[in-house]
Amino acid sequence: MIDQLFRARKTLALIEAADDLKLLEELARGPRRTTELAELTRIAPEVLRDLLELLAWSGVLSEDGERWTLGQEWAPLVGSGGRDGVLPLLRIERWAAEDHLNARGIVAALRGHRCPPEIPRRHVGDLAEAMARGARATAPHVARLPEWRDRRHFADLAGGSGGYAITLCRLHGDLRATVYDRPEMLAHAEKNVAEAGLADRIDLVPWNLTADEVPAGHDSVVLSHVLHLLDADQRAGLLRRVRSALGEGDLVVVHDFLGDQAEQGPEQAALVVDWLANGSGFLLDREGLAAELANAALTAERIVPIKSANTTLMIARCSTTSDWLFS
Repeated sequence: MIDQLFRARKTLALIEAADDLKLLEELARGPRRTTELAELTRIAPEVLRDLLELLAWSGVLSEDGERWTLGQEWAPLVGSGGRDGVLPLLRIERWAAEDHLNARGIVAALRGHRCPPEIPRRHVGDLAEAMARGARATAPHVARLPEWRDRRHFADLAGGSGGYAITLCRLHGDLRATVYDRPEMLAHAEKNVAEAGLADRIDLVPWNLTADEVPAGHDSVVLSHVLHLLDADQRAGLLRRVRSALGEGDLVVVHDFLGDQAEQGPEQAALVVDWLANGSGFLLDREGLAAELANAALTAERIVPIKSANTTLMIARCSTTSDWLFS
């Protein structure tokens, strides 16, 4: 097993180097000769060919005569090199690995270091595209919840790309949404909302996750992949602000990772280590998250696992009690 891990790390370095050189984006447009790629990268053809051959051995590329193409498995992953591909996520993961998701970062987090919840501005574009791709896979699960039938206006806090707002508004014709996030992220959401033809039903408001109050005027809130960015005190503060903005019986939908709702193993550990490394300590099970909601007068009613994403929806209501139950 350890040999497989070593090989995976080295292969990932090869792929990241290819991305740095814009090779994957270029090959997503079509086959290219070594000389063409050498001109693009400003690397001598005989030197660049060594990298191309290693990528071919790894299955990332394929050589067809004198031309290079993306490998059979990689072509659909890279897509056109844009929003439907994995390159934005590859870049986000690389940033995290270099910044804090490494041995030094994990040890620092265990000793009390906290990473800020905001990703650096230079990576916002990649994050927006990665979030949009993720939302296309999981937002339909949120949109199909029956609890939306009597809702009129929901707040999507730290809503990023606007993917959840778009999906919910498409499925529910009477629903409005307001996406709250940092201005540079909203620039990407604005483009997505306009392309979806929903600018008349989805508002975009600049907002700070850890400092700003949640504006009134909503009857529901979505927190998708938000709580794991925050430590326990920050989560408690955010949930109190959410509760203050809503009325009795209003809806809160939390979408996140819960340790007892996914099959435990290497795949789940690889997901959860992010929250260990960023210092948030978000290693909650169903009861733990329900208790945090209850402390903010939010009653957890039921959960809906999304097995394809190894995530869980927790549906809660605003309540004056601190009890919780699951159906």
